[in-house]
Amino acid sequence: MEPITPLSSSPILGSSTSGAGGGQQQTPYQMQEGQIVHALVVGTQSADTFILNVGENHHILARSDSVTLSPGQSLQLQVTATKPNLELKIITAPLQHYLGRALTFIGQNLDLSPLMQILQQPANPETAKLSATGMNILEDFLTLQQMPLNGKEGGDALRRMLDGMGLQMEARLGQFAQDARENSLKSALLEVIQQVESETIKKAGKDLLATIESFQLSQLRLEPDKTLILPLPFPFLDQGYLLIDQKQEQEAESGEREKQMHFSLHLALTGLGNLQIDFLQAVDGVWMRFNCDSQEKADFVARFSDELKQQLADIPVRGLSFAATATAPGADLIRMLMPAGQSLLNTKA
Repeated sequence: MEPITPLSSSPILGSSTSGAGGGQQQTPYQMQEGQIVHALVVGTQSADTFILNVGENHHILARSDSVTLSPGQSLQLQVTATKPNLELKIITAPLQHYLGRALTFIGQNLDLSPLMQILQQPANPETAKLSATGMNILEDFLTLQQMPLNGKEGGDALRRMLDGMGLQMEARLGQFAQDARENSLKSALLEVIQQVESETIKKAGKDLLATIESFQLSQLRLEPDKTLILPLPFPFLDQGYLLIDQKQEQEAESGEREKQMHFSLHLALTGLGNLQIDFLQAVDGVWMRFNCDSQEKADFVARFSDELKQQLADIPVRGLSFAATATAPGADLIRMLMPAGQSLLNTKA
């Protein structure tokens, strides 16, 4: 990453929409360390001094001794420090930069219970270093993970976990939303990492945070308008996520467009192993395909066909099939993230 140095002599030029009264310049939203900022080069003052537009028309005067920037150039910057001065670095290949370190966490389980068992120990001095808001977020998320998944309550618990995970936190920070870091699991985990001294607790927080970030990066790579990926943060899953095809219309034989929804569950469970369940839902019912990692397991799952149809009595099951070619959820996702012909490793000397 190439460095960008905001000039301390005149760090903020102000907002292009700020008023002139009193000669006061408006200060942009306080940046957070680690934040990814989208910037546009809007002008130059010398060969190494540039005016950057970040957020909603907030201008920063900055200098770079290692790169030459041109007006109109779009940049992605990472905030590497905020004290004593603001420091930024250009991310030259953002996805590749972060995806490599997150691969080991792709598809991993997001179970808060090991972390919370430590934090909830009686008279744990590390707990006092966390804000009441942060602890409440962690405790509420753990409560949702421990709820039974029967009926509507299970679906509501999953929705609340996904809403509260912080998957959109960076996008909101990039828009300078004042509450972007509040009330999300990701913000609570960042607080754990920054405030506690115990290396055991730090590692647990970092692993959980890396799992969330791996799904965020996967979504960027998959393109939200084509495919939506949602983690399934249930403790009983070794791995789990949901893929939704965003292109939901197909052309019927009559030539008319009809709505169809295609989505798939990619799971790994202790005992049952790898399982991929594909759904195709149309106006007249749903088709389901259970793909296990062995024929023996596929035959076992097929024994419960009648029970499954009874559970889905309100949704006509038009087709139900079983196969034995499932692979690990993480491996499936990596294949989707890396286009054909690309490698995760640079084998050049």
